[in-house]
Amino acid sequence: MLILITAAILSFMIFFPAVVATSVFKVLDEKASSKFLRIFFPKYYLFGFILSCLGLLTSILKQDKISLFFFIFISLSFIFSKQILMPMINKAKDESKEIKFNKLHKLSVFINLLQIISCVVLLVMYLK
Repeated sequence: MLILITAAILSFMIFFPAVVATSVFKVLDEKASSKFLRIFFPKYYLFGFILSCLGLLTSILKQDKISLFFFIFISLSFIFSKQILMPMINKAKDESKEIKFNKLHKLSVFINLLQIISCVVLLVMYLK
């Protein structure tokens, strides 16, 4: 079960930059893409949070302390990104604070990268 949950998280996290983001910026202008992403990201983070909480619960039931650690990080980082980071990014964009926006956006990308790496580490661990 942990393999499926981790693979699901990794899959949707890779699908977003590979398919959704590239399509949005090719098809929509800046204003429309911004509006779309503000609707999309809360759902993205919520979906990741729910999946990672399933991984967290499964780790508890299986008494898998290593997976538990990773899923705590993954779930907390999804909720942090949704509840704290995303509103800060939107505010910086609305106030035309480009430097602040760029720093916050880079932080969100870094967190996403750490989550992806965490999922890859978990999958390698499970498949051994």
